Amino acid sequence: MNDEQQNKVWSAWIDETKKTITIKESPNAKQVFFENREIGMSKITELVSKGYKIG
Repeated sequence: MNDEQQNKVWSAWIDETKKTITIKESPNAKQVFFENREIGMSKITELVSKGYKIG
């Protein structure tokens, strides 16, 4: 991955009721923006460790 891709703003949809995370728009989920992919992946890893599922 090059520097430009690494530093691009990144987002995910997080549904706190169903405890799911997706990169596609999802009903009842909140879109969350991250400064870059590394920060986003760190947060997603943290949520998965708390029981969230990706999908």
